[in-house]
Amino acid sequence: MRVAADRFPFACHLRSLLAYSPSITNVHFCRVTLALITSCLLASSAYPQSSVTTPPQRPSSDRSFYFDKPVSHPEALSGVWEAPDGKDGAVGIHLQLTTAVSGDADPPVWTPQSWKHLDVGVFQRRGPELEFGEENYFSDDLRGGSVKLEDGRLQLHFISSIRDTPSVDLDLVRQPSGCWRGRFHRGAFDSAVTLCRPTPGPDVPPSPLAGTWSQTSGVGSPCVHIAQTGPGMFTGWSDSLEIPGRIRFSPSIPGPHQLGEDYGVLAKVHLVGGRQISLELYAYSPICCSHIFIGELSADGSTIKGDFPPGPNQFPHAASLTKLPGDSCVNPSMIPKHLPVPCPPGKKQ
Repeated sequence: MRVAADRFPFACHLRSLLAYSPSITNVHFCRVTLALITSCLLASSAYPQSSVTTPPQRPSSDRSFYFDKPVSHPEALSGVWEAPDGKDGAVGIHLQLTTAVSGDADPPVWTPQSWKHLDVGVFQRRGPELEFGEENYFSDDLRGGSVKLEDGRLQLHFISSIRDTPSVDLDLVRQPSGCWRGRFHRGAFDSAVTLCRPTPGPDVPPSPLAGTWSQTSGVGSPCVHIAQTGPGMFTGWSDSLEIPGRIRFSPSIPGPHQLGEDYGVLAKVHLVGGRQISLELYAYSPICCSHIFIGELSADGSTIKGDFPPGPNQFPHAASLTKLPGDSCVNPSMIPKHLPVPCPPGKKQ
């Protein structure tokens, strides 16, 4: 048995199946759906154990072209990148990156991590918040649409054969600023764009809520990135992190052991009255399971204190978030200097 008492049960998440690209076969859709249902049932019954295990083997058609490529700063890639669409909305890409890190290294290390899978959402939102049906998903494998990301160039070519499902073309080059520049085609929109992190525009005062937030108390270690899109309007994404050195593996569980890291999962962010914050993590999972956090922003804008109220797949508990400089919650100071002592065989946790 392995124990991760400091991890919140965020096993139940999935990219938006209602907006899933038809480039994924029905077999793949059913396999992903079944895997989601299974993970939700396991997460609900197995808590407080973590969902981290040695990742299952993917069929060759579902294996990333960049599997096990070293990644030093996944937060710089994942999340949302967008540009105005000229119709009071925005077009953009949403990148969700899954990586792994060794659970056996002693002393523990957190970077570089190993690339496992990249999902690419291509969207055109018409309002301040992304709605179901406004985003199509692809991935960096054969059955997922064969997204390519090489030498800072992101490419995708998908011709739709289904009514009401848009064709998609991306040919975007990463700029020194971190933005993406090039062709963006989704349905009727086809133009050269520069996609950057969401901003409210030059005439809107910046909110102290925008930034990177790390949970510093309570159960779990999620990281939340909040971006301002307009006056009092926000979007966000979260990272589910396994901290090396904080998890014990029983000798009965053969290695090598890997810890899973998931970056860029879409969230909903609402601000009420200037100080009251509502975060809905995994908000775009139509089957299971979003997690709600209600808190209050401190007067100096440095902390958010509140609660995860009772809800489906969520036990009530208090928690607080602390604002961090930069865009990363991968903090070497959180890593123990040595691995924890393994559980003796047969000993209960």
